[in-house]
Amino acid sequence: MTAAPGAAAGPVAGAVSVVLVNWNGRTFCEPCLTALRAQRPAPLELIVVDNGSSDGSAEWLAAQPDVRLVRNPRNRGFAAANNQGLALAQGEYVLCCNLDVVLDPGFLAAAAAVLRDQPGVGSVGGRLRRPAGPGAVARLDTTGHVVHRCGWGRNRGQGEPDDGRQRMAQEVFGVSAAAALYRRAMLLDVAVAGEVFPEPFFAYIEDLDLDWRARWRGWRAWYEPAATATHHRGGSGLHATAAIEAHVLANRLLCLLRNADGPAFWGRDWPAVLAFTALRSAWAARRHPGALRGLWWALRRAPWAWRSRRWLRRRRRAHPVEVDAWVQPTPWARLLRRD
Repeated sequence: MTAAPGAAAGPVAGAVSVVLVNWNGRTFCEPCLTALRAQRPAPLELIVVDNGSSDGSAEWLAAQPDVRLVRNPRNRGFAAANNQGLALAQGEYVLCCNLDVVLDPGFLAAAAAVLRDQPGVGSVGGRLRRPAGPGAVARLDTTGHVVHRCGWGRNRGQGEPDDGRQRMAQEVFGVSAAAALYRRAMLLDVAVAGEVFPEPFFAYIEDLDLDWRARWRGWRAWYEPAATATHHRGGSGLHATAAIEAHVLANRLLCLLRNADGPAFWGRDWPAVLAFTALRSAWAARRHPGALRGLWWALRRAPWAWRSRRWLRRRRRAHPVEVDAWVQPTPWARLLRRD
């Protein structure tokens, strides 16, 4: 995260900057911003990076007096657009939030309290739920990230009923950037060539890559169940398409190449990594044959991933055994049934 023209020389202590990325998300602009404006203490700034929207959302955002809007002439991707916003952020803490997320009152206060009280924590995620109809039991969207021995990551608690089983605050491997509060110092510490989120990923899995890099640098991630929100998931971009499947497939492989190390991956579990990658590729191709482009994308970007891996290895603070302790057994049927 490089310094931006006009940015403060140092972070504003205790303040929260909000960074949002928009791509044709007009439907979600008002509920998202209304919820952000209702947070107490109020965010220091609302930074929105628009990726060439054509649905009128950029014009609506430009008319909001409290929004700092950056307009890209084309869709640069979620990772690059977030990096643009992060470079402008002036708060000690930065909230990355999807436009299709509606924060409940108190989200920022609960998350910021964790960063304030635990200096070693670099990121905080909350209890995100899926939308639920009247009388229906809400289901969880994410309560953090989990990494399995097959090399795949997933959202902890995804699809489970929000019935009280995920109400314990605790350390987790990482958190979802759908609504994550980051310590600005951590983001600066783990950036590679000035990029907090890896821009060759374009979109998807970039937050898991950030989690892994933070772990190698010794930063902790925290799940705070008192920070609650609703995530409509997929509402501000493409839906289930071959392009999404291709990006997910490519980026999972690139994330693994950049970050995986130690006995979990290059020792006892490399057969599981290969087997699951093959099965997941076949599953994606069955739904969308064009998804197999992701394998070519991963191969084409592998030299870049390997170069960054070598650079990251030289900067590690954590021992591979420490990071390996977070890797969990692979729930084969569950992962193959849903991402």
